[in-house]
Amino acid sequence: MLPATAFEARLIARLQEMGWPAFPFGQGLLPEECRQRLKRYTNSQGLPCLIRWMPDIITYRDMDDGTSLVALIDAKTCPDRPNYSIEIKAIETMEIYKDKFHTPTFFVFDDWMVLTPRRVRERGIIGPLPQFGSGTPYMLVSKQFSRPMADVFFTVPKAAA
Repeated sequence: MLPATAFEARLIARLQEMGWPAFPFGQGLLPEECRQRLKRYTNSQGLPCLIRWMPDIITYRDMDDGTSLVALIDAKTCPDRPNYSIEIKAIETMEIYKDKFHTPTFFVFDDWMVLTPRRVRERGIIGPLPQFGSGTPYMLVSKQFSRPMADVFFTVPKAAA
């Protein structure tokens, strides 16, 4: 299992332990042949398909008033460095879900810290030209600007037996 896929599974399990049912979401559910075509696709202006950067997880929490909170998560692995690295296309995709689909979005890292796309835009800087990974532009954000996952996805108390 790839490190990112393994982290997504751990994150789903942790969310569920905290009382947030969570499920896989996004391009990771597509067959490999589709994912490869998404990497090769560009429109007539040379822009890639943002489906490549769809969030990985959908989660929700039912509220006492009968409504539900729903959120989309892009699960990120992070090396032991002072900054998080987030592709600009991932940020743009998350902003579309928030602005056009009216759904809160979060980047959750494997150190169990969280950033919103807005926080990344406010506190991040454009990274140097990529030499590894997908080769797409990215932003660097100091880890000091992240919040603990438990502060964002608060634990739902278990019902008394």
